[in-house]
Amino acid sequence: MSDNLSFLYNDELTVLKLRKLYEDKGFKKFRMSKFESYDFYARNKDFLVGNRIITFTDLNGKLMALKPDVTLSIVKNADDSAERQKLYYTENVYRESKDIHEFKEISQVGLEVIGNIDLFQTVEIITLAIKSLLELDENAILEISHMGYTEGLLDCLTNDTHLRNELHKLFKEKNAHDLIKLADAHSLPKSPVTTAVDVMSCKSANEDAINNALSNSLNSRMQDAVNEVNSIYNLLKISGLEKHIRIDFSVTDDPSYYNGILMHGYVHSIPRDVLSGGRYDMLLSKMGKENTQAMGFAIYFDALDRKLHIRNKNGTDVIVLYSDNSDIKTLADFCNKLDSENISYTAVTQIPEITYNSKIYSVEGTDVKEVTL
Repeated sequence: MSDNLSFLYNDELTVLKLRKLYEDKGFKKFRMSKFESYDFYARNKDFLVGNRIITFTDLNGKLMALKPDVTLSIVKNADDSAERQKLYYTENVYRESKDIHEFKEISQVGLEVIGNIDLFQTVEIITLAIKSLLELDENAILEISHMGYTEGLLDCLTNDTHLRNELHKLFKEKNAHDLIKLADAHSLPKSPVTTAVDVMSCKSANEDAINNALSNSLNSRMQDAVNEVNSIYNLLKISGLEKHIRIDFSVTDDPSYYNGILMHGYVHSIPRDVLSGGRYDMLLSKMGKENTQAMGFAIYFDALDRKLHIRNKNGTDVIVLYSDNSDIKTLADFCNKLDSENISYTAVTQIPEITYNSKIYSVEGTDVKEVTL
């Protein structure tokens, strides 16, 4: 990006960089309304972050909702043609914040691919997720998991839907203690329980995590999941991105929506994920789009406020200090001179608490003097 964008805040500049990143790979911008029928979101509450939705009644008496999610709207409005659709968005959503117990308007950037998701397309999406994180932090990490592994493991434990949901919840929480107790209470097979505990506690390097998961695979579903992750990892090594990957087969999500690869992105100094996504064919199936595949991710800028919401260049070039004793014509002439030389400035009556690297000039009567702090 050129220097003439230095007036932007870092979050604004980051959005522009992400847009270019996605458009250079053939993604088209998706635009949507700020609100949609409440019934649409109510039917898919399990997919949303948080259960509360901001609603209002429109002029026709219909209950509407401020959009709490973009992916749902993209899937709803996606073309039913067989052609692969590559879409990105920069939108605001309205929902509960993960950090504070209140509604927030959250800036969100992400992309979705709807259509045939082969191995190459999967790697392209993961690569864009990593490169998106690197625009935020050069040491960012993308955590990768696979729904097939945990679901295959649960297949070995029980066919009872209620019990399976309980086990899934404990596995997602990495609560090995209660998972063992629940398994003992229902006399579940020992081998899958041991595997579950081992996977939850695995902190190995990526190659070791893959080998450990493969050796602990109890059926073809688990083996297929590990093999897919391994193939993806080997392809990422070609582009040198493997150092930004962490593989953890214990990470899981709602199986009624997600299948396949899961992703969570982390940056330094922020204790929660700032990016999440994955393969969500099940959502399309729920919405009547059978035999259609989809994968994508979103970046949540509410988590990045403190990291990004400062000026790209940390302030203006010049701070102009004036008072009641300043000659107004001298002040105006000096500011016009700065303008003509394309020098950014702010005129203030007292020196700001933070001056960054700005030069400071004081207009005293008809004199302009540089101030040294």
